[in-house]
Amino acid sequence: MQEKLLLSITEASRLFGIGQNRLREIVRDDYNGIYHLTVGRVIKIKRKPFEEYINKVQQI
Repeated sequence: MQEKLLLSITEASRLFGIGQNRLREIVRDDYNGIYHLTVGRVIKIKRKPFEEYINKVQQI
């Protein structure tokens, strides 16, 4: 999982220590697709931009 660019909701939840429901809320508010990519019906988290987002925010 170290070199994966796209993470599933479950993988991102484990890696970042954020609940799956909260991740889905963040994705729902990400209108421009900065942090996520939708492949069909599957949501993938873009690892690098999401790590940068996590480093900038004070509270999730």
